[in-house]
Amino acid sequence: MKIERHKPVVESYHYDHRIPEQEYETKLNVGFAPLQTSDPDYPKENSILGARLEFNLIFKEYILSGSISQVNHLVNRKVEQQEDLTKEEIDEIVAPLFDIVERITYEVTEIATDEPGLKLNFQSNASQAEEV
Repeated sequence: MKIERHKPVVESYHYDHRIPEQEYETKLNVGFAPLQTSDPDYPKENSILGARLEFNLIFKEYILSGSISQVNHLVNRKVEQQEDLTKEEIDEIVAPLFDIVERITYEVTEIATDEPGLKLNFQSNASQAEEV
């Protein structure tokens, strides 16, 4: 599948101190929205798909949360709903969004904790984290 990507947008990213007595839940939500164009010359066999990752990652001393999105043009591929995509295609479309979360997290946690940064490893929609 050929994907032409717009620049990803970091809509929000938060590093918050964790309150020990409060309950928290780790969440990763990936969503897609087919987008329309007003360009009459846009190829009919292509699709425009907005992808968005919302995350809430809970750790012992802090919480990381936010959302990142990206517009993708799928060349020679019609997609009208998320069910039109295979798991492998979904993984390929959202991979840059997870990469941004990993990169930002490493830098922010390194600065905030004055220790080596937290290295996240997202694999098949499951988050694994280890402190480096």
